[in-house]
Amino acid sequence: MMLMTEVALIDALRLGTPKAYDLLYDRYWKILYQKAYSRVADEDAAKDIVQDVFISVWQKRENLLIRTSLEQFLLGAIKFQVLNHFRSERVKQHVIDLALAKMELFVTDEHDRVSRDVLEAALDNGLYDMPENMKQSFLLRCDNLSIKEIAEKLGLAEQTVSNNLSEAVRRLRQKLSHQHRGEFLIGLSVFLSLVNH
Repeated sequence: MMLMTEVALIDALRLGTPKAYDLLYDRYWKILYQKAYSRVADEDAAKDIVQDVFISVWQKRENLLIRTSLEQFLLGAIKFQVLNHFRSERVKQHVIDLALAKMELFVTDEHDRVSRDVLEAALDNGLYDMPENMKQSFLLRCDNLSIKEIAEKLGLAEQTVSNNLSEAVRRLRQKLSHQHRGEFLIGLSVFLSLVNH
C-alpha cells in the first residue's frame, strides 16, 4: 500500500478506500502543515486548516477532478482554506468590535465590562464545534452577505442557509447563556449587533 502510485491513490480515494485516506494523510500532512503555518503563523490554526482540507477531499472524493499533481492540488486547497481563515478572522473581529461598541451603550458598571480576549474566547467557543457550512453561513452573514449570496457562495439552497443561520444563533445563545453574568452580557451584545447588522 505504501508503494501506491499517485494515480492509483486518487483512484482508491474515489472508491472510498479507507487506507487510501490514511496514505494521503501520511504522505502530505507535513508539507501541507508547513505551507499553512508559513501563511498563518499559528500552530493550531495551521492544523485546523490542514484537517479541513483532508476532510473536504474525503467528502468530495467521488467527484475529485485533479488536473495537476496531487501535491499541487492539495497545496491549492490549502491556499483557498487559508484565505477562508483570514476572512473568518476578519469577520470575527468585526463582530467583536460591534459587540464592544454595543456594550459601551448598555453596560455602565465597570465590573460588568469584559475584555476583548474574553469576548473572543466566548465567540470561538461558540463557533468551535459547528459544522463548517453552518459556521461559514454565520460568518458570511456577519460580513453583510445576503442569504442568496451566501447560498451561491457555499453551493447551498437558500432555505439551508436560513436554517443554518437560525441554528447557529440558537447554539451560540445556548452556549453563552451558560456563562457567568458578565459574559452573558457580552453574548447579548453579540446577538444585538448581529440582529441589527
